[in-house]
Amino acid sequence: MKKFFYLYFIIYYVFIIIYANYLNIGDFEVNYLYQNYPLSVFENKILSIFGYTNLSLRLPSIILSIFSIFLYYKISQKYLKQEKDVYLSTIIFSLLPGFIIATFLFNKSIYLIFMVLFFIYCFLYYRFFSYILLLVYTILNYSFMFLYLALIFYSIYKKDTRFLIYSIILFAINANYFNYDIQGHPKGHFIDIILVYSAIFSPFVFFYFIHSLIRISKKPTLLWFISTSALLFSILLSFRQKIKIDDFAPFVIVSVIFMVAVFLNGYRVRLKIFRPSYRNLFIFLFSTLILFDFILLTTPYFFNNKIFTQFRYSKNIATILKNKNIDYIRCNDTTLCKKLYFYGLKKGDKYFVYFDKNSKKVSILHNEKKYKNFMFQK
Repeated sequence: MKKFFYLYFIIYYVFIIIYANYLNIGDFEVNYLYQNYPLSVFENKILSIFGYTNLSLRLPSIILSIFSIFLYYKISQKYLKQEKDVYLSTIIFSLLPGFIIATFLFNKSIYLIFMVLFFIYCFLYYRFFSYILLLVYTILNYSFMFLYLALIFYSIYKKDTRFLIYSIILFAINANYFNYDIQGHPKGHFIDIILVYSAIFSPFVFFYFIHSLIRISKKPTLLWFISTSALLFSILLSFRQKIKIDDFAPFVIVSVIFMVAVFLNGYRVRLKIFRPSYRNLFIFLFSTLILFDFILLTTPYFFNNKIFTQFRYSKNIATILKNKNIDYIRCNDTTLCKKLYFYGLKKGDKYFVYFDKNSKKVSILHNEKKYKNFMFQK
């Protein structure tokens, strides 16, 4: 089992690297890259060293993903009895669609996942250092306010007055520093948030995950409080405003450990004659998870929905323009222009690039006159 475990992750990250290198930069990635966020500044430093390529863009996410897997594995050892259970839990965690997306795309989610897992790991193994981490997290990102809320509830449950006061102070510092915005009239985004969580876990796995959280609620742990608090607050806020799922999902998915624990405990306490139904449930859930991953990874290349086509065309257009010695450009689409700048073209008024997303037709104007016309082929 141990050899299979290591072989699985070698194949897993080889595939992730190939896929991340092949997939063109997305709209949200390029827009985030050109903003003045600390993460954007850090990413630009990485790109300046390794070059502006798809893989260089996503390399930090992949590296953090590897560390996150290691931390999740160590945390699982505290909650699961057998080593093979830890292997299974870690593999399932790596197969979550939300974790896969966070791994091969440039986004803040994988950073949050890593930092949450790092805190939980330190809390379990090096308690004092975890308190220092919590203080550092107050000025890193506003999303950590939901971690502090979870710690407040956990402190109340444990009747730990000192930790409660400390958590309240950290929550106040974070909320005041970032001024998280809760606004608007009720707009009813509840269905949207449930659909998004279903996409992050895969639909059937998500409902079993909810079931496992309910089962574990009888003996809640810190991990349970973190996930449940983030999940419930995201659902409550969805009744009032459209939320950013990457503010909450990193805190929710870390409790996949409980889903595995609940299933295995239920399986092992039953007589052998009653176990086939559990095996069938596992086969069904695992199969739908793999199927959903397959759909997720292949959809950008076979569907023309705006969500998926953002990962196509840009690098190919940049290559075509370079081959035609077209260098200084501006575009009808600001996001497209940012992508082309990422792939080496320069900002200027020499050429104007007009891209029709519906017909996949590229028109190039020079001195306000049509210079070239060509149909883009994927």
